[in-house]
Amino acid sequence: MLMPSLSHHGRGLLFLFLVLVLAAAVASSRGDDDTYAVSACRSRPYLCGGVNISYPFYLASDDGESYCGYPGLAVTCDNNNNNNNRRPVLKLGGDSYTISGIDYANLTVSLADADAAGSSGCPVVDHNVTIPPAIRLSLILHSVDYLFFFAGCTFGPDAEPDPKPPKPPTIKPITCGDMDKPPADSMAFVLPRGEVPPGDWSTACRQVFEVPVLKSSVPSKDVAEDPVWRNDGYGEALRAGFLLGWDRSSGGRCGQCEQSSGKCGYSRAGEFAGCLCADGRVGDGGSCSKISADSSSALSWPGT
Repeated sequence: MLMPSLSHHGRGLLFLFLVLVLAAAVASSRGDDDTYAVSACRSRPYLCGGVNISYPFYLASDDGESYCGYPGLAVTCDNNNNNNNRRPVLKLGGDSYTISGIDYANLTVSLADADAAGSSGCPVVDHNVTIPPAIRLSLILHSVDYLFFFAGCTFGPDAEPDPKPPKPPTIKPITCGDMDKPPADSMAFVLPRGEVPPGDWSTACRQVFEVPVLKSSVPSKDVAEDPVWRNDGYGEALRAGFLLGWDRSSGGRCGQCEQSSGKCGYSRAGEFAGCLCADGRVGDGGSCSKISADSSSALSWPGT
């Protein structure tokens, strides 16, 4: 018995049906994998001021709605109006800090207040160091001491607008630059934490700030009356900066990603966006160990 032959129109419909079935099968075999521009995770270090900027740090200038790195570790390569003197800058709590070095083996980064680091004169501190909880950085406590800045201090019963406590006899004001010059009724002091006198005398100062510095940059004792310290010694301590460390992700989707040799991608809102793998793919299920053998994909990593 002869089968009736398909018309030209019928053969066209059958061909279209087979194409759709094949496309669905290929899409199913890919799972949820995407591809991304490999440049989103820099395989080569980006040098800014001699500092290697690599994962989990990333450049704030990277375009797109996503990035490869930890939230809050965006680095601006500031040329400071001089292309030959670029410096990497990291923001912490709205304040700028110059990066003097990143040790990827020991997971540490060296920072200094940007104003102090860029000054050869008499640095003035006008804020505390604040590390937002969302940023995965913390002070290396065994390496840190603290300096207290007391600014606008007026002492004694004749102080305006109200009488103030007397000045402790063991401390002397900063002499760097003109800081010990008029107004004579307003003095500034920089003291290591261990040499701050007890009592309520600090209420005579308009502002008090606390900043971390390296222990090695602070003399062991008798700083309060040391003329070298009061002139520029404290400035050298500020320019030496302080040390922060970060921990690799140990849990959650980013931890799973890094354990599979991937790198974590985040949206600009700080939400985990995908596990970025060395071959240019976004890992299935947040892990590079589940990548499909199919190396082709029509999807792109967001923002690239």
